[in-house]
Amino acid sequence: MSETPHNDNKYNMAARALASKLREISTCDIGDTLVKLGVPSGGLVPDLKMYSPLLEAGDTRIAGPAFTVEIVPVSHPDKSKPAEHFVDAAPPGSVIFISTPQGTRSACWGGLMSAGAQTKGVVGAVVDGGIRDLSEQRALGFPVFGRHHSILGPSTFTRVRALQATLTIDTYPPHAEPRFPSTTVRPGDIVVADLDGVVVVPVELAEEVIAKVGPAAAADEKVRADLLAGKGVAESMLKWRGKVP
Repeated sequence: MSETPHNDNKYNMAARALASKLREISTCDIGDTLVKLGVPSGGLVPDLKMYSPLLEAGDTRIAGPAFTVEIVPVSHPDKSKPAEHFVDAAPPGSVIFISTPQGTRSACWGGLMSAGAQTKGVVGAVVDGGIRDLSEQRALGFPVFGRHHSILGPSTFTRVRALQATLTIDTYPPHAEPRFPSTTVRPGDIVVADLDGVVVVPVELAEEVIAKVGPAAAADEKVRADLLAGKGVAESMLKWRGKVP
């Protein structure tokens, strides 16, 4: 697969610097800001949750440039195969982002993957699919976010087709109405994940997100102070946000 600007080392260094700033911002604030900037899905990858280091608990938040992994069914007609294992290929500071076929019930990320990724300096794994070896993951304390967990390994069911491919994450279930907008994940886009979920920030919007979140967060703190003082929700939001949702 051909290289894209998102794979350039200098570009990834810049993305890592932006990721360090985005790591200080909640996924909720990032998603709301992306919607205001015209990203239909707000960058949300729906229905993923934190499985490690704790199950949907704690203050873990990760952020880093996406290192993308496309997984397909073993029957997929394109027999392409990467030259190296995706954990070996992922650079330090990245977030490994894995896309699996909808409906897959096997896992594609286990304890050995976390051990290898952690040793390399990868900051976490986001799996649009299944994970396993939960005790091993939590013993390592390596951040893993996934859609579900499974006892089954991948080799009988799925295989890796490509690294650093652009991924499109669609709504689950696939025929739900109304359809939620899809989220695109490109190599080098910044993935932020915490207790509330997973958001993907187009790298060209990262600086604008960082700039816009500050004033919005400050306004929310003023609303919070008014509410704790006993003032009404509508009154406080109108005063500090300029509107009532």
